[in-house]
Amino acid sequence: MNGKKANWAFLIEVLSYLALVNGVALFLPGVMGNLVLNNLLCEVALSLPVLIFMAASKEKPVSFLGFRKMKISSALMTVLFTFLSMPVLTLFNLISQLWVENEVASMMEELQMGQMPLGALLFSMSVSAPLFEEITCRGAYYGAYKKSGSALKAMLASSLIFAVSHMNFNQAAYAFVVGIFAVLLVEATGSLWSSILYHAVINGSQAVLMYQVFKVNPEIYSSQAELVTRDFLLYGIAAYLLVTAITLPLAWASLVWISGNEGRSGALSAIWRGRKEKKDKIITVPFLLALFLTLLVMTGVFSRLFIQIYQYCCQYWG
Repeated sequence: MNGKKANWAFLIEVLSYLALVNGVALFLPGVMGNLVLNNLLCEVALSLPVLIFMAASKEKPVSFLGFRKMKISSALMTVLFTFLSMPVLTLFNLISQLWVENEVASMMEELQMGQMPLGALLFSMSVSAPLFEEITCRGAYYGAYKKSGSALKAMLASSLIFAVSHMNFNQAAYAFVVGIFAVLLVEATGSLWSSILYHAVINGSQAVLMYQVFKVNPEIYSSQAELVTRDFLLYGIAAYLLVTAITLPLAWASLVWISGNEGRSGALSAIWRGRKEKKDKIITVPFLLALFLTLLVMTGVFSRLFIQIYQYCCQYWG
Protein backbone atom coordinates (compact mmCIF):
# COMPACT_ATOMS: atom_id res chain seq x y z
CA MET A 1 0.00 0.00 0.00
CA ASN A 2 1.34 3.43 -0.94
CA GLY A 3 0.51 7.00 0.02
CA LYS A 4 -2.15 7.49 -2.64
CA LYS A 5 -4.13 4.50 -1.40
CA ALA A 6 -3.63 5.68 2.18
CA ASN A 7 -5.18 9.04 1.27
CA TRP A 8 -8.25 7.36 -0.19
CA ALA A 9 -8.47 5.28 2.99
CA PHE A 10 -8.27 8.49 5.04
CA LEU A 11 -11.17 10.03 3.09
CA ILE A 12 -13.30 6.90 3.47
CA GLU A 13 -12.35 6.80 7.16
CA VAL A 14 -13.71 10.31 7.72
CA LEU A 15 -16.90 9.62 5.76
CA SER A 16 -17.53 6.34 7.59
CA TYR A 17 -16.92 8.04 10.92
CA LEU A 18 -19.41 10.81 10.13
CA ALA A 19 -21.98 8.27 8.95
CA LEU A 20 -21.51 6.13 12.06
CA VAL A 21 -21.62 8.95 14.61
CA ASN A 22 -24.67 10.62 13.12
CA GLY A 23 -26.38 7.31 12.46
CA VAL A 24 -25.87 6.19 16.06
CA ALA A 25 -27.05 9.57 17.35
CA LEU A 26 -30.27 9.21 15.35
CA PHE A 27 -31.11 5.53 15.71
CA LEU A 28 -29.16 4.30 18.75
CA PRO A 29 -28.92 7.28 21.12
CA GLY A 30 -28.31 5.01 24.11
CA VAL A 31 -24.96 3.95 22.65
CA MET A 32 -23.69 7.56 22.79
CA GLY A 33 -23.83 7.41 26.59
CA ASN A 34 -21.82 4.18 26.78
CA LEU A 35 -18.14 5.18 26.68
CA VAL A 36 -16.78 1.69 26.01
CA LEU A 37 -19.19 0.78 23.20
CA ASN A 38 -19.12 4.25 21.69
CA ASN A 39 -15.31 4.32 21.61
CA LEU A 40 -15.10 0.81 20.18
CA LEU A 41 -17.47 1.65 17.32
CA CYS A 42 -15.49 4.81 16.54
CA GLU A 43 -12.17 2.92 16.59
CA VAL A 44 -13.53 0.33 14.16
CA ALA A 45 -14.87 3.05 11.84
CA LEU A 46 -11.49 4.80 11.86
CA SER A 47 -9.40 1.65 11.41
CA LEU A 48 -11.38 -0.50 9.00
CA PRO A 49 -10.88 1.50 5.75
CA VAL A 50 -7.09 1.60 5.91
CA LEU A 51 -6.92 -2.07 6.93
CA ILE A 52 -9.10 -3.01 3.95
CA PHE A 53 -6.82 -1.06 1.62
CA MET A 54 -3.82 -2.77 3.21
CA ALA A 55 -5.35 -6.20 2.65
CA ALA A 56 -6.29 -5.30 -0.94
CA SER A 57 -2.65 -4.33 -1.53
CA LYS A 58 -1.67 -7.83 -0.39
CA GLU A 59 0.62 -6.54 2.32
CA LYS A 60 1.78 -8.98 4.96
CA PRO A 61 0.13 -7.52 8.10
CA VAL A 62 2.80 -8.44 10.66
CA SER A 63 5.78 -7.12 8.69
CA PHE A 64 4.01 -4.13 7.11
CA LEU A 65 2.55 -2.89 10.41
CA GLY A 66 5.84 -3.46 12.22
CA PHE A 67 4.93 -6.08 14.83
CA ARG A 68 8.49 -7.04 15.75
CA LYS A 69 10.02 -8.11 19.03
CA MET A 70 11.65 -5.55 21.29
CA LYS A 71 13.80 -6.01 24.36
CA ILE A 72 12.27 -5.82 27.83
CA SER A 73 14.86 -3.19 28.76
CA SER A 74 13.69 -1.09 25.80
CA ALA A 75 10.08 -1.50 26.91
CA LEU A 76 10.96 -0.28 30.41
CA MET A 77 12.84 2.68 28.95
CA THR A 78 9.81 3.41 26.76
CA VAL A 79 7.72 3.78 29.92
CA LEU A 80 10.31 6.25 31.26
CA PHE A 81 10.28 8.10 27.94
CA THR A 82 6.49 8.29 28.16
CA PHE A 83 6.51 10.08 31.52
CA LEU A 84 9.35 12.35 30.42
CA SER A 85 7.36 13.38 27.33
CA MET A 86 4.08 14.01 29.15
CA PRO A 87 4.94 17.59 30.27
CA VAL A 88 5.22 18.56 26.59
CA LEU A 89 1.77 17.11 25.94
CA THR A 90 0.34 19.00 28.92
CA LEU A 91 1.97 22.17 27.60
CA PHE A 92 0.19 21.85 24.23
CA ASN A 93 -3.04 20.94 26.02
CA LEU A 94 -2.85 24.16 28.05
CA ILE A 95 -1.97 26.26 25.01
CA SER A 96 -4.98 24.91 23.12
CA GLN A 97 -7.25 25.85 26.04
CA LEU A 98 -6.49 29.50 25.41
CA TRP A 99 -9.00 29.16 22.55
CA VAL A 100 -11.01 25.97 23.16
CA GLU A 101 -12.29 24.06 26.18
CA ASN A 102 -10.82 20.90 27.67
CA GLU A 103 -12.75 18.37 25.59
CA VAL A 104 -11.66 15.27 27.54
CA ALA A 105 -12.67 16.63 30.94
CA SER A 106 -15.96 17.86 29.54
CA MET A 107 -16.71 14.49 27.93
CA MET A 108 -15.76 12.53 31.03
CA GLU A 109 -18.07 14.63 33.17
CA GLU A 110 -20.94 14.28 30.70
CA LEU A 111 -20.54 10.49 30.69
CA GLN A 112 -20.38 10.40 34.52
CA MET A 113 -16.95 8.85 34.43
CA GLY A 114 -16.68 8.37 38.20
CA GLN A 115 -19.67 6.02 38.19
CA MET A 116 -18.39 3.55 35.60
CA PRO A 117 -16.19 0.52 36.42
CA LEU A 118 -12.48 1.36 36.32
CA GLY A 119 -11.75 -1.87 34.43
CA ALA A 120 -14.12 -0.91 31.61
CA LEU A 121 -12.59 2.56 31.43
CA LEU A 122 -9.04 1.18 31.28
CA PHE A 123 -9.99 -1.37 28.61
CA SER A 124 -11.48 1.36 26.45
CA MET A 125 -8.77 3.98 26.89
CA SER A 126 -5.56 2.02 27.46
CA VAL A 127 -6.16 -1.23 25.55
CA SER A 128 -8.57 -0.92 22.62
CA ALA A 129 -7.83 2.72 21.74
CA PRO A 130 -4.01 2.39 21.65
CA LEU A 131 -4.20 -0.90 19.75
CA PHE A 132 -6.60 0.30 17.04
CA GLU A 133 -5.08 3.76 16.69
CA GLU A 134 -1.46 2.64 16.59
CA ILE A 135 -2.17 -0.10 14.07
CA THR A 136 -3.96 2.51 11.95
CA CYS A 137 -1.70 5.56 12.27
CA ARG A 138 1.82 4.34 13.13
CA GLY A 139 1.35 1.02 11.40
CA ALA A 140 -0.67 1.37 8.21
CA TYR A 141 -0.60 5.12 7.50
CA TYR A 142 3.02 5.69 8.47
CA GLY A 143 4.12 2.57 6.61
CA ALA A 144 2.23 3.61 3.48
CA TYR A 145 3.49 7.18 3.50
CA LYS A 146 7.04 6.05 4.14
CA LYS A 147 6.83 4.00 0.95
CA SER A 148 5.80 7.08 -1.02
CA GLY A 149 7.93 9.76 0.62
CA SER A 150 10.57 10.50 3.20
CA ALA A 151 10.22 9.26 6.78
CA LEU A 152 9.91 12.88 7.95
CA LYS A 153 6.98 13.59 5.63
CA ALA A 154 5.41 10.26 6.55
CA MET A 155 5.75 11.13 10.24
CA LEU A 156 4.09 14.53 9.77
CA ALA A 157 1.27 13.21 7.56
CA SER A 158 0.41 10.26 9.82
CA SER A 159 0.58 12.50 12.91
CA LEU A 160 -1.76 15.00 11.28
CA ILE A 161 -4.27 12.23 10.53
CA PHE A 162 -4.01 11.04 14.12
CA ALA A 163 -4.58 14.59 15.37
CA VAL A 164 -7.64 15.47 13.30
CA SER A 165 -9.16 12.01 13.81
CA HIS A 166 -9.94 13.16 17.36
CA MET A 167 -12.36 15.64 15.77
CA ASN A 168 -11.67 18.53 18.16
CA PHE A 169 -8.96 21.18 18.38
CA ASN A 170 -8.08 20.54 22.03
CA GLN A 171 -7.09 16.91 21.62
CA ALA A 172 -5.68 17.51 18.14
CA ALA A 173 -3.13 19.96 19.57
CA TYR A 174 -1.35 17.40 21.73
CA ALA A 175 -2.30 14.33 19.67
CA PHE A 176 -0.11 15.67 16.87
CA VAL A 177 2.85 15.72 19.27
CA VAL A 178 1.94 12.22 20.50
CA GLY A 179 2.01 11.09 16.89
CA ILE A 180 5.51 12.45 16.37
CA PHE A 181 6.85 10.87 19.56
CA ALA A 182 5.19 7.55 18.68
CA VAL A 183 6.86 7.50 15.24
CA LEU A 184 10.23 8.28 16.83
CA LEU A 185 9.72 5.29 19.12
CA VAL A 186 8.82 3.04 16.20
CA GLU A 187 11.98 4.12 14.39
CA ALA A 188 14.10 3.75 17.55
CA THR A 189 12.86 0.21 18.26
CA GLY A 190 11.78 -0.97 14.81
CA SER A 191 8.61 -2.21 16.49
CA LEU A 192 5.00 -1.00 16.61
CA TRP A 193 4.74 -2.49 20.10
CA SER A 194 6.72 0.47 21.43
CA SER A 195 4.17 3.02 20.23
CA ILE A 196 1.29 0.88 21.50
CA LEU A 197 2.95 0.76 24.91
CA TYR A 198 3.61 4.50 24.80
CA HIS A 199 0.00 5.27 23.91
CA ALA A 200 -1.35 2.83 26.51
CA VAL A 201 0.71 4.34 29.34
CA ILE A 202 -0.39 7.87 28.46
CA ASN A 203 -4.08 6.96 28.25
CA GLY A 204 -4.00 4.61 31.22
CA SER A 205 -2.26 7.02 33.60
CA GLN A 206 -4.58 9.88 32.63
CA ALA A 207 -7.66 7.66 32.88
CA VAL A 208 -6.79 6.54 36.41
CA LEU A 209 -6.03 10.11 37.50
CA MET A 210 -9.23 11.55 36.07
CA TYR A 211 -11.31 8.61 37.32
CA GLN A 212 -10.16 9.21 40.89
CA VAL A 213 -10.79 12.95 40.60
CA PHE A 214 -14.30 12.49 39.22
CA LYS A 215 -14.97 9.74 41.77
CA VAL A 216 -14.33 12.21 44.59
CA ASN A 217 -16.21 15.09 42.96
CA PRO A 218 -18.36 14.33 39.87
CA GLU A 219 -19.00 18.05 39.38
CA ILE A 220 -15.38 19.10 39.58
CA TYR A 221 -15.07 20.19 35.97
CA SER A 222 -18.11 22.47 36.02
CA SER A 223 -17.34 23.78 39.50
CA GLN A 224 -13.73 24.60 38.62
CA ALA A 225 -14.30 25.75 35.05
CA GLU A 226 -14.67 29.40 36.03
CA LEU A 227 -11.27 29.25 37.77
CA VAL A 228 -9.49 28.27 34.56
CA THR A 229 -9.02 31.84 33.38
CA ARG A 230 -6.64 33.06 30.71
CA ASP A 231 -4.20 34.19 33.40
CA PHE A 232 -4.36 30.77 35.05
CA LEU A 233 -3.57 29.10 31.73
CA LEU A 234 -0.69 31.50 31.05
CA TYR A 235 0.86 30.74 34.46
CA GLY A 236 0.45 27.04 33.76
CA ILE A 237 2.05 27.40 30.33
CA ALA A 238 5.00 29.26 31.83
CA ALA A 239 5.46 26.58 34.50
CA TYR A 240 5.31 23.73 31.99
CA LEU A 241 7.74 25.51 29.69
CA LEU A 242 10.28 25.32 32.51
CA VAL A 243 9.47 21.67 33.23
CA THR A 244 9.65 20.79 29.53
CA ALA A 245 13.06 22.45 29.24
CA ILE A 246 14.30 19.79 31.69
CA THR A 247 12.29 16.72 30.67
CA LEU A 248 12.45 17.03 26.88
CA PRO A 249 16.26 16.63 26.60
CA LEU A 250 16.01 13.66 28.98
CA ALA A 251 13.26 12.17 26.83
CA TRP A 252 15.45 12.52 23.74
CA ALA A 253 18.37 10.93 25.58
CA SER A 254 16.16 7.96 26.46
CA LEU A 255 15.13 7.64 22.80
CA VAL A 256 18.76 7.58 21.71
CA TRP A 257 19.46 4.93 24.35
CA ILE A 258 16.56 2.82 23.12
CA SER A 259 17.73 2.97 19.50
CA GLY A 260 21.23 1.91 20.55
CA ASN A 261 19.85 -0.85 22.75
CA GLU A 262 17.86 -2.22 19.81
CA GLY A 263 20.84 -2.05 17.48
CA ARG A 264 19.33 0.81 15.52
CA SER A 265 21.82 3.60 16.23
CA GLY A 266 21.38 6.34 13.69
CA ALA A 267 17.73 5.50 12.96
CA LEU A 268 16.53 8.75 14.54
CA SER A 269 18.99 11.01 12.75
CA ALA A 270 18.19 9.21 9.48
CA ILE A 271 14.67 10.68 9.63
CA TRP A 272 16.11 14.19 9.29
CA ARG A 273 18.88 13.24 6.86
CA GLY A 274 16.37 11.72 4.46
CA ARG A 275 13.95 14.65 4.55
CA LYS A 276 14.72 15.71 0.95
CA GLU A 277 14.28 12.24 -0.47
CA LYS A 278 11.92 12.52 -3.43
CA LYS A 279 9.41 9.81 -4.25
CA ASP A 280 5.69 10.06 -5.02
CA LYS A 281 3.46 12.85 -3.73
CA ILE A 282 2.10 12.23 -0.25
CA ILE A 283 -0.54 14.98 -0.26
CA THR A 284 -3.24 14.41 -2.88
CA VAL A 285 -6.84 15.59 -3.41
CA PRO A 286 -8.48 12.85 -1.24
CA PHE A 287 -6.17 13.79 1.66
CA LEU A 288 -7.07 17.49 1.38
CA LEU A 289 -10.79 16.71 1.08
CA ALA A 290 -10.68 14.47 4.17
CA LEU A 291 -8.78 17.16 6.06
CA PHE A 292 -11.38 19.75 5.01
CA LEU A 293 -14.22 17.55 6.28
CA THR A 294 -12.55 17.05 9.65
CA LEU A 295 -12.08 20.82 9.97
CA LEU A 296 -15.81 21.29 9.28
CA VAL A 297 -16.54 18.89 12.14
CA MET A 298 -14.01 20.52 14.48
CA THR A 299 -15.40 24.02 13.87
CA GLY A 300 -18.97 22.81 14.41
CA VAL A 301 -20.08 23.66 10.86
CA PHE A 302 -20.94 20.05 10.03
CA SER A 303 -22.97 19.58 13.23
CA ARG A 304 -25.04 22.70 12.57
CA LEU A 305 -25.61 21.64 8.98
CA PHE A 306 -26.63 18.13 10.05
CA ILE A 307 -29.11 19.51 12.60
CA GLN A 308 -30.65 21.82 9.99
CA ILE A 309 -31.03 18.96 7.49
CA TYR A 310 -32.49 16.71 10.20
CA GLN A 311 -35.01 19.39 11.25
CA TYR A 312 -35.96 19.99 7.63
CA CYS A 313 -36.53 16.26 7.07
CA CYS A 314 -38.64 16.02 10.22
CA GLN A 315 -40.82 18.92 9.04
CA TYR A 316 -41.08 17.52 5.51
CA TRP A 317 -41.93 13.97 6.51
CA GLY A 318 -43.85 14.99 9.65
